[in-house]
Amino acid sequence: MDLSLIDCFVKVADSRSISAASRRHRLPKSTLSHKIRQLEDEFGIELFVREGHQLHVTDAGAEFLRYARLIQSNCDDAATAMAEMRQEVAGTLRVGSTGEFGTTITSELLYAFRQQYPQVNLDVVFLSSRQPFSDVTEQALDGIFHWGEPSDVDYISRRLSVSSYGLFASPHYIARHGQPDNPDALAGHRGLVFRQPTRLQSWYLTQSGEDEVDLLPTATCTTNDYWTIKYFAVAGEGIAYLPDFFVETERQAGLLEPVLSDWRSPQTAINLIYSRRRHVSKRFKAFVDFCIDFYRDRDRVKIPRYYVERVSL
Repeated sequence: MDLSLIDCFVKVADSRSISAASRRHRLPKSTLSHKIRQLEDEFGIELFVREGHQLHVTDAGAEFLRYARLIQSNCDDAATAMAEMRQEVAGTLRVGSTGEFGTTITSELLYAFRQQYPQVNLDVVFLSSRQPFSDVTEQALDGIFHWGEPSDVDYISRRLSVSSYGLFASPHYIARHGQPDNPDALAGHRGLVFRQPTRLQSWYLTQSGEDEVDLLPTATCTTNDYWTIKYFAVAGEGIAYLPDFFVETERQAGLLEPVLSDWRSPQTAINLIYSRRRHVSKRFKAFVDFCIDFYRDRDRVKIPRYYVERVSL
C-alpha cells in the first residue's frame, strides 16, 4: 500500500476536515480528496461520514486509523533506528500534555530540547485532563507531561518537579482592597475561581502543614481556563488561586504578588509518564534524561517565556 495514502488519511482524520487538513499541512484539497477516495475504493467501504461541517471516521475508519498510526509509528521507528546507526538523536518525538498548564510546562522544555537536538521533530498533542490513558496509547505518544500522580500503574512515571498553589493578586488590587491578614479575611475579597468539570475548585490552603482551610470565595469571575483567571488577576479584578510556576514571570515583572504567602496548598508533582517497552529509542532516552536535567537547572536556562502583561490605557 502507498504510504502517502495512509499519511493523508491520518491528516484528515486528525483535522476532521479536508479543508482544515489542507490548510494545516499545506496540501491541495484535491490531493487529499483523491487519496481518501482511492483508499475507500480500494477497501470498498466508507472511511468517513460527514456531520455538519466536520468529517468523522466510521467504525471501519476508526479501525483503519488505529492500524495507520501503528504503521506510521513503525516507519518512524525504522527511520530512527537508521539515524541511530549514525549515532544521531533524530526522528519524530510525539509528546502529550495533560492539564490546563501544559503550555507553560511543556512549551519551554520542548523548545530547549530542540535547541540541543535540532534533528528531532516535535509532534505535540494537548489532552483533556480527563482523557483516559487508553486513548493516549492509541495516539502512539512517546510520553506525557502529567500534572499530579497517574492512576494507571502500567505506566512508568518520572517525577520532574513539584509545585503548589498559592493566592495571588495585582498590586493595584491590593492597593484598593487591602492585604488580608488571615484566611477569614478573604470573605470580604473578590475571588477568581476555576470551574472544574463537576464543581468549582475550592481554595485548599495549609500553614506549616498544621492549620488548614478549604474555602470557596465569593466569585466575581468563574471560568474553566486558567489563563483567563491569570489575565483577570493581572488586570486587578480579584484574587486568584494558581501554581507558583504559572505566575513566576508575572511576579518577576511586578504584575502579581502573593496574598497570605504563609498559606499554600500541598505540593503536587509534575511527572513525565510513558509506557513500558522493550526497546527505548535513543531519541526518547535522550528526552527523558533532558527533562530531568532541565527541571534541575531550569532557573539558569535562557528560553523565551510568555506571560500576561498589564498595559496602562
